Amino acid sequence: MAIAITTPTPGKFGWIINATSADASGCEELKAAPAAGLSIIVDHLTINNGAGAQDITIGAGETAGAVTTALVGPVAMAANTSLQWDFPSGMVLTAATSLTVDSSSNTALCIFARGRIE
Repeated sequence: MAIAITTPTPGKFGWIINATSADASGCEELKAAPAAGLSIIVDHLTINNGAGAQDITIGAGETAGAVTTALVGPVAMAANTSLQWDFPSGMVLTAATSLTVDSSSNTALCIFARGRIE
């Protein structure tokens, strides 16, 4: 389990992540928890399943190798498929909680997300 995260620079504000993993089956952190009193807000999310079939969950926090609170999923995805969501008002995580991903399998995936901290 290891996730590689790149953070392209947004034009004006917020954050962008592009995260790839060959195995997210033990839960991986996509975006670290912000300071106390602040929340991660997700405005866009794309999940790409690049290999075998797997169930993918996007969540808030990590507990014992799994997402603490499921926000999207688990979503059953066939190999070489993508899904995307736009959240016009943002999907707000509990304050001081990280954005995480977990998978039912040890196959490749890519998560692209953008948002802000407020």
